[in-house]
Amino acid sequence: MFTKNSALNTHIKAVHSQLRPYSCQLCGKAFAIKGNRDKHLNSHLNEKHHKCEKCGKRFCQQQSLRNHLKAHDGIRDFKCSKCDRCFMTLSILKVHYMSEHADPSERRFRCIFCAKTFSRRSNFEMHMRSHVREKSFFCNLCSNSYYDASGLRKHMRSVHSQ
Repeated sequence: MFTKNSALNTHIKAVHSQLRPYSCQLCGKAFAIKGNRDKHLNSHLNEKHHKCEKCGKRFCQQQSLRNHLKAHDGIRDFKCSKCDRCFMTLSILKVHYMSEHADPSERRFRCIFCAKTFSRRSNFEMHMRSHVREKSFFCNLCSNSYYDASGLRKHMRSVHSQ
């Protein structure tokens, strides 16, 4: 439920749109909304302005800190309707539901090679690259390339970090 049409439209664009014209130049992750891409860029720039007062860990986004604080407090408000598991955020619950309980027909992405289904675009794309062995994530500092963004991130941390 949304109180404003603009909030509903932003949600539809960010969550349900197939169009993702704003991509991160560092890892290739794509976004439907420019502001979401810009927030994501902070994770690469290590601008972690939000600090946990309990343990000192720092976060790029306020919401990440809020979720982290729930872990300190053991708060798991979101219970799965199909099993006894509880989660800290609705988004984590949704990922759990789609991967553990959803009928394959509910999953939006289907592999053309093996018919495996995925609820998340990023998992689907990574899976598809495994079939064609396409390394589409390139390091802009050296000649290395990777199948997925996590491989590139690990490389950047281990090889090119200060």
